[in-house]
Amino acid sequence: MAKEIKKPARPEEPDLLPAMGLFTILIPMLLSMTAFQKLAIVEINMPERSMITMDNETPPPDEQALNLSLAIAKSETLGDYLVIGARGGFQPNVYFKEMWTFRCKKDAQLITHDPEKVIADAAAGHGPKCKDGSEMDAEKYLYEIETIELWAIDKQSEEDPGRVMWAIYTSQGENVPDSVYVDGNNSFIAMPGEGPMGLTPPPALKKPSPGVALATLSPNSARTLKPDVANSNIIYPLSAYDVIAKDLIAIHTQFIDLEDVDNIIIVADDNTQFDKIISLMDRSKDAGFVKVNLAKLGG
Repeated sequence: MAKEIKKPARPEEPDLLPAMGLFTILIPMLLSMTAFQKLAIVEINMPERSMITMDNETPPPDEQALNLSLAIAKSETLGDYLVIGARGGFQPNVYFKEMWTFRCKKDAQLITHDPEKVIADAAAGHGPKCKDGSEMDAEKYLYEIETIELWAIDKQSEEDPGRVMWAIYTSQGENVPDSVYVDGNNSFIAMPGEGPMGLTPPPALKKPSPGVALATLSPNSARTLKPDVANSNIIYPLSAYDVIAKDLIAIHTQFIDLEDVDNIIIVADDNTQFDKIISLMDRSKDAGFVKVNLAKLGG
């Protein structure tokens, strides 16, 4: 007699009621614990000229708000610049020339180019050149950018195109600048360059010898140069970030008694690269402005 073949039992459907009950409890609890942050954009119009400087006539700290802002702006007549504003006035503009530093994949070497030339060459189908003469990918060169540098420019007038300033920096190798030096008067050891736009280092600017006392922008950094440190120092274009950082440190120290002394607003337009904003935020925090806000530059 043939055995009857049993059909496989139909699987039972899982009971979802316990899980649904758990989610019914968890969802309201999580929503009640969530904090929602409202974001707003403040449009600010910056003047093209700066009006105030920090000197002996600056009013002493009082109960007024500092209202400090740091803007990165561009003018058709003046060029690119950074400017610090406070209490309705502005310090002198810090003009700069933007440069792009690439790290080539073929030789792993760093090389710096003028972005205007890079963009023009890329439009013609050529990528930025490496030190060995090879070209990067004309369509992917933006991904090769290591840093966006802002070289400080010395301008004698509004019509003057200006010249790149050169300064003394510490270096960790590859001719890459680390910390800029200041002398006993808290002034940069810097000079304008020579040639077109001052892109050639000035021969009169010499690296300090061992035994010279110098400091960086870091607190309590005064030191007497040792031979190995003096030999590793380099002459490099002065960064506009360092110029701004020195001014921010002085402002934070002078107005330390004000209630909003730790606050600063970074102002930029929609076209500003995020790397620049991050660099300004880092320099602001290093100077003591730990409460950093962002605002949009109107125009």
